[in-house]
Formats: sequence, structure tokens, C-alpha cells
Amino acid sequence: MTTIYIVRHGEYVNPNYVYPGRLPGYPLSENGIQQVKKLAAALQNTPISALYASPVLRTMQTAGILAEVLHCSVVPDERLIEVHTLLDGAPMQRFDETRGELSFLPDNLARGAESMEALADRMYGFMEEKRKEHGGKEILIVTHGDPMRFGVMKYMHTPIEFEASRTVSIPLAGGYKIVFDEANQPQVYPIVTS
Repeated sequence: MTTIYIVRHGEYVNPNYVYPGRLPGYPLSENGIQQVKKLAAALQNTPISALYASPVLRTMQTAGILAEVLHCSVVPDERLIEVHTLLDGAPMQRFDETRGELSFLPDNLARGAESMEALADRMYGFMEEKRKEHGGKEILIVTHGDPMRFGVMKYMHTPIEFEASRTVSIPLAGGYKIVFDEANQPQVYPIVTS
């Protein structure tokens, strides 16, 4: 049986309330560090054989805290990076007004933003590659909200469209456990940290 844990980074410092996307900076806040430590405590007895993370600062810091508790090293991978939106640094209010759909609106997609389908395929492709590479083991992936959401939706057989995506929770320093049976059929469970 193979298991993939996919989690989101903890809360980060964002004093100007902008969309950080792939920008440098935006480290974990003190609260974010505590969130990740709580997640680490929930996973501390899990025999993680590999830990992969987005190379962005907040995900690498999250992965570093987890790696220390789980006694493994972190492998950064660009495929786990935040969705490409063309809106890095834009006021978060613009995203709030559309409940997060802003980057997926037709005008942004026409300018080259990553679509929901492309994001889902990117994450699913990565997870499937690692599932096969680490057959019978448990691995941990640290990424961002939308990459986690759309990757998990593929395993949940949820339609890759915006309204359906709002039903998939993306908690800070939380995520999902995907367990594959002997026929490689996935079962998706939320990670419980309390």
C-alpha cells in the first residue's frame, strides 16, 4: 500500500496583503510555525521515505520543520510551485472579490495564466510519478493551496471546474492523506492535526 500526504504551508508574513504567488520572501509567521509544528506532531510516527516541496520560501520553511521531526531530507521540485497567475504582488482584495477565481478568469488565461486543468494535470502527474517511484511507501509533499486543491480533486474524481473546487478545503498547515490499495485505487482522507 502506498500513501501520499500532501500538505499546504503554514501561515506567512504578508503585511501589505498582496498575493505572494511565486515571489521571493513571505516567510512563515510565528503562528505559521506553530501550525506546522502541530502538523509535524500529528505525523511524527509516520515513516516518511521522501519529502518533496515547492522551492518557495514558505513551503521550504514548512518542509524544513517537518523534515526535522520526521528525520528525512527535503527535495525541492519546481513542479510543486504555486499556480502561475500573472498576478503576483496584486492586492489580495482582487482575489477575495472573486472567491479566488481571479487567476482563472478568461482574460488572465488568454494572457498566459495557468488553467485549472493544467494545474490539476501538473500536480497529478507529479504525484503519480512519485507514487510509482515509491511504491509501498509513504511520502510527503509540501505545496500551496491551489496546487494541493486541484491535485487532490483528480484523485477524488471531482470535476475540474471552479465551483467544484470550492468544496475542497485547503487549510494552512493541513492537507490530505491519499491511500492507494493493491489495485492503486485511491482513498482520500483529510489530515487531522488535533
